[in-house]
Amino acid sequence: MGKWFAKFFKGAGLPVFISDLHTEPSSEDLTRRCQVIILSLPMEAFPKVVAKIGPLLPEGSFMTDLCSLKQSQVACMLEHTRCEVVGTHPLFGPAEDSIKGRRVALCPGRGKRWFSWWEGLLRQHGAVISVVSPEEHDRTMAWAQALNHFILLCLGKALGDYGIDFQQILALAPPSFEQQMNIVARLYHQDPELYATIQMSNPYTDSVLETFSRSGENLRKIIKERDRSAFIELFEEVQSLGQAILLAKKDKYVR
Repeated sequence: MGKWFAKFFKGAGLPVFISDLHTEPSSEDLTRRCQVIILSLPMEAFPKVVAKIGPLLPEGSFMTDLCSLKQSQVACMLEHTRCEVVGTHPLFGPAEDSIKGRRVALCPGRGKRWFSWWEGLLRQHGAVISVVSPEEHDRTMAWAQALNHFILLCLGKALGDYGIDFQQILALAPPSFEQQMNIVARLYHQDPELYATIQMSNPYTDSVLETFSRSGENLRKIIKERDRSAFIELFEEVQSLGQAILLAKKDKYVR
């Protein structure tokens, strides 16, 4: 994502300077040189890097990050800097050709001037911005990322353990299941270290997975006992939820 945004900034006509583990300038030199610092780092390395370079940024500068979690990251940037701070989560991957139509979450930390510049730059190029607190971001990501990845990993592991014939299941798969299979296949290109961090570093993951597991066990019990009325009642509850989702999507596009 760091490379992706470097290309994006250059395309927007902005000067870009890059520091990595074995580059010149060093991260300290680059921090002293630039007004805007954007951190694209493994989350395990994040606190150490921010503690090293954060104090070097003057009050009128700006720091943001591209991590998938925000609560501890924004807190860390606030602790080690005096400058303006925003947490940024691009809700897309580096395979995208453009930011147009792609979702980006912004989590205000400190200051308004640079926040307005950053939000304006992203919107100018077509990004769909959601402004949310770091806590609410991570709470939502426990559902949208951690649980989503959990379901995909369980599906993939179950298919592998069962010894499914993939050619046959794809030949017989309805469109919705084929989409799920395609998403499982995309895990081939992903970073397992990042996925492990998303699962294990979000403080809200455990409670979400517990809720999901209880729902799964309850549904499994209903099916095992052939309790048709309980199944239909549960299905109708989820139908009502589906209607609420459709209304929320409609309201989003109307606005």
